[in-house]
Amino acid sequence: MVPIRIVPASDEEHVHRKLVTLLLAAVVEKPDLVVSVFAGTPAFGLYRLLTERAAAEEVDFGRVRFVVFDELTGTATDAPPPSARHRAAEAPFRTVLQERLFGPLGVPASRVVAFNPAADPAAETARIRSWLDLAGVDIALLSVDSRGHVGFHTAGAALDSAAGLVNVENRARWGADRAFSLGLADLGRASHVLLFACGKNLAEVVQRLTEGSFDPDQPVSVLQRHPHVTLVADRGALSQVNQVERISGFHAGFYILDAAAPPTGRIVLVVSPHPDDAAISAGGTMALLAPSNRVVTAVMTTGHRSFIPNTRREERIAIREREAAQEARVLGSEPRFLHLPFYDADSEVTDRDVDIVAALLVEIRPDWLFIPHRKDGHPAHQASRRTVLQAVRRAVPGGGVEVWSYEGPWALFGRGDFDTIVPLPRPAFEKKAEAIRAHASQVSRTPFDVAAESLARLRSALVPESELAGFGARPPRLEPWVELFRREGSRSDASPAGDGE
Repeated sequence: MVPIRIVPASDEEHVHRKLVTLLLAAVVEKPDLVVSVFAGTPAFGLYRLLTERAAAEEVDFGRVRFVVFDELTGTATDAPPPSARHRAAEAPFRTVLQERLFGPLGVPASRVVAFNPAADPAAETARIRSWLDLAGVDIALLSVDSRGHVGFHTAGAALDSAAGLVNVENRARWGADRAFSLGLADLGRASHVLLFACGKNLAEVVQRLTEGSFDPDQPVSVLQRHPHVTLVADRGALSQVNQVERISGFHAGFYILDAAAPPTGRIVLVVSPHPDDAAISAGGTMALLAPSNRVVTAVMTTGHRSFIPNTRREERIAIREREAAQEARVLGSEPRFLHLPFYDADSEVTDRDVDIVAALLVEIRPDWLFIPHRKDGHPAHQASRRTVLQAVRRAVPGGGVEVWSYEGPWALFGRGDFDTIVPLPRPAFEKKAEAIRAHASQVSRTPFDVAAESLARLRSALVPESELAGFGARPPRLEPWVELFRREGSRSDASPAGDGE
């Protein structure tokens, strides 16, 4: 059974807020997202909030493709005559979604894929199956059912079913004998399932789903074998869950790097204004990425102005570069010593500084670029950031490098300053601590290793509640140590707000 990632929330409104944040972030990340949705009452409040937030935040849904999960067809022989409204709507579920979701979001009709109950069933089934085979589903949105059902898929339904006709259990309620529906196997092939649950009446099925054994007779059990299921649930729905699992991916508007399966194949350039800054601020993330990515540390300055007793300038430079080289060996990175002129020019950035960094960018072509964040007040850190961003505009025309701003113990993020969380397993943090201690000349003066561990533990202790769950709510678990970043997207021909030339 694959663990289901849990995002706890305080109440139904909080569940909806978190779901909307996740969905908006996903659309921003991939504007042509494919999302399957359903026309059930549990989702109506969510859809209302989604349309309001999308308008307020100017998130464009014009390229998103929606798949309607199911649709009624036919009339039940033992049911009362359908209402005039039902008769007027060839596809009642799509009609509801058009009124509550597609219309308010401004989704063109051509971007909605739905069953046509008036069409030949065999041809319609073939059409939808063919479309799913071609396009797939990025996010399948579902609500938890107290009986363990998934839409019209009831107890005993085949978990390998494909899109097609299913029997309707409560015919009197729905006024139909059968319905079209995506299959349970279609859910299994979705890239991500976004599940939500509100209310204590769902606590038992949520507990079975997240902690119980696999039950092939329960349709919802198909999700226990899906590799990427996120459950957003309130206190009542989680009241019988003993353990909230660690989480990764996009949650509550934050990107949480998966420490168990970090990204691979990237070239990562970490800017270190002084020889020890990379380890202090981002050493855990560097250790996490280094085994399966190329990590390069760009040491911007010599750091010779640091106090080291009884040494001359050249001796201090040699000491600090030896320490940085030892740090690199611990973290698995490649050190580059740039000796930028601004360090001896009152942090005034010139073309010579930019040329040196631009040459390094051209040489290694990084995918990710780690730099001090824009509120970092240290003059050498500010100059390093300005130099790098100017070099990116010069050396990487058209973008292609993603900027990650990091914090340090002397320049902390406030709320709203970060959007990326990197939980650090013990081996990664221990490498970070060892890498910081490699700078013995500095740690002997100021215990940066203690400061870095204190900050990483503080972030681990407080961020899950304050940012991911909400104050007073039950937080998800992260690793005991955390590093924070702000991902600023692809940078080339424009500097971020607040970065002067």
